[in-house]
Amino acid sequence: MKISAREKKILYTGIVTAVAIAIYLTATTLSPGDGENLAQKIETQESLLHRQRDLVGRKEFYEKRIEVAENDITRIRSLLLPENNSTAAGTELQRILSDFAARSGVVITQKSNLPERKVADNDSLIKISVRVTLDCSLEGLVDFLVAIKNYDKFLRVEEMTIQTVAAQAQRPMAIRRPLSMSVAGYISVRPPDESGEGNI
Repeated sequence: MKISAREKKILYTGIVTAVAIAIYLTATTLSPGDGENLAQKIETQESLLHRQRDLVGRKEFYEKRIEVAENDITRIRSLLLPENNSTAAGTELQRILSDFAARSGVVITQKSNLPERKVADNDSLIKISVRVTLDCSLEGLVDFLVAIKNYDKFLRVEEMTIQTVAAQAQRPMAIRRPLSMSVAGYISVRPPDESGEGNI
């Protein structure tokens, strides 16, 4: 089958047009800007991969830190009063102080719970305080304070009012009665939820 000159001309024109379109499409889809974007994407992915490898490599380090933090939390919780509401904790603190007084030869003539207080910058701790009025000797007071300090829960004498009688040559300084002090302990409560309501 013979191709006429006119058909050859149309065929050549079609081939040239197809090649031109192909060159144009190649030039526009693989422009230098796209190459730079592709290089930047590769660099970003490599950076992320390096960071992930670094985190995986430090897994043991972070696990150890988590374990230390959990141990610290357990130790701190063990220093809190066992109750989880302020009324029960106040009653327990009064009982503890009464036990200390009995062992120290101290008489508690009055005791009362003070208002609970939130610990600053900590939504999960509440301070429970009890005020006691004591009838005691200086030695008894020292023993009572030592018992508070050595107790296995964290207790703190927040305030103490004491008056003394001036010493005379024949006798040592004596405590003028009554003596009062406030002693605080702490309890753990649930921090407020997102709605702003917390449960003690």
